[in-house]
Amino acid sequence: MSTPTDAGNTLESLMETLSNKDGMLRQGARKALMAMGASAVLPLAEALEHSKSDQVRWEAAKALGAMHDVRAIPALLAALADRDSDVVWLAAVGLNAFGTKAWPLLLQTLVDKGTESVVLRKELHHVFHNQKESGYEDLLAALMEALESNALPETAPMVAHEILGRMRVQS
Repeated sequence: MSTPTDAGNTLESLMETLSNKDGMLRQGARKALMAMGASAVLPLAEALEHSKSDQVRWEAAKALGAMHDVRAIPALLAALADRDSDVVWLAAVGLNAFGTKAWPLLLQTLVDKGTESVVLRKELHHVFHNQKESGYEDLLAALMEALESNALPETAPMVAHEILGRMRVQS
């Protein structure tokens, strides 16, 4: 029978294995961490935000995106600015899978930083691509148009603000 200390060592050893040169070992560790569920979310989020290894951040982004634990949303959002384009892609895919659960943080970030960040607008375009939610079709279409590269930078934050307002009214 395993003890909490054994579980902690297992979590720690699996996190360490994410940096192994052997891709099959990394994949196995990622899958085992995903199977652990909630206890692995915060260590994976920490790795995604702070690891110097592109491969560790990639594995963490892939795991967090698949786990659908809302505590991963801030780390995935931060990863949209990662230096490795594969990590950015996985973070965007993961955030897209959260659907409306991720909207409040994503939209508020767009309101706060969307005017000055071309990268944020580009990545949120990918995140919101194919998002569908009854009652938001008009604003989602407007948001996608506003996130296009040729749109005025201030348009996307304005539409994001409108969506947040509608969410408050409808909740």
